[in-house]
Amino acid sequence: MAGKARRTPKASAGGARTVAGWRGNALDLTLGAEDVGLLDNVMSVVPILRIVAAIGKEARRRRLEYPVSAAGELQSCLGKTTLRYGGHRVSSATIAHGMPDAWFPIHHEGELLSRVHLALLRCELETAQLAPRPSFHAG
Repeated sequence: MAGKARRTPKASAGGARTVAGWRGNALDLTLGAEDVGLLDNVMSVVPILRIVAAIGKEARRRRLEYPVSAAGELQSCLGKTTLRYGGHRVSSATIAHGMPDAWFPIHHEGELLSRVHLALLRCELETAQLAPRPSFHAG
């Protein structure tokens, strides 16, 4: 393969973590309202991203403010509500379990979406580890 040009994110003032920096070397692609159907199809390729999008949409609806310094702020934003998306449950308890202190602060929506994605993957892994496994017995 020929040498590939690598984009590097622009440094931000004061070293602040920004959405542009978070996007890093992602493909520069402009999408418009006419592309919603395409994005819907793309999210079907990796269905867990639909849950990430739904949680991001809920965070916007609840007007989550950044930076988020600790899980307690996400728990406060959620309140006593339990949300269900597919086989996933989002509650104060699942936030506390699935989002360790090391993941904070969360500086912007992009970081939130990344953390949510990781938390969902962690949940799926833990669920798979707890699932019954077949036993094999020597004949």
